[in-house]
Amino acid sequence: MKALHFILAALFLYMAYLQFNDPDPLYWIIIYAGTAAIALAMGLDRSSDFWTTILIGATAAGMIITTPSVAEFIAAGDFTAIGDMDRAPYVEPAREFGGLLLALVLLLYYYKRLH
Repeated sequence: MKALHFILAALFLYMAYLQFNDPDPLYWIIIYAGTAAIALAMGLDRSSDFWTTILIGATAAGMIITTPSVAEFIAAGDFTAIGDMDRAPYVEPAREFGGLLLALVLLLYYYKRLH
């Protein structure tokens, strides 16, 4: 199980790295690097209830903000647009929602393990 924590930490660290070319990288780097740090801490048996809770809140806030774009994406019905961020203004936030969902699921799993 420890190896899985380290793999997830590497995956989220890579996701954070990919955000450096984003127009608004700071929030995304914090979310993904923070999630990587929590996964690494869990792999090292050093967990932080405080930071896990903070990241859950920050991730949930981002999901709330991007939810209208996800609704537009679904309403448009053009699911092939997810691969082309220039096709419609709602595509990038809809994709960002997906990354946040991945982070939130992992963080909630870790939170549950802490309690």
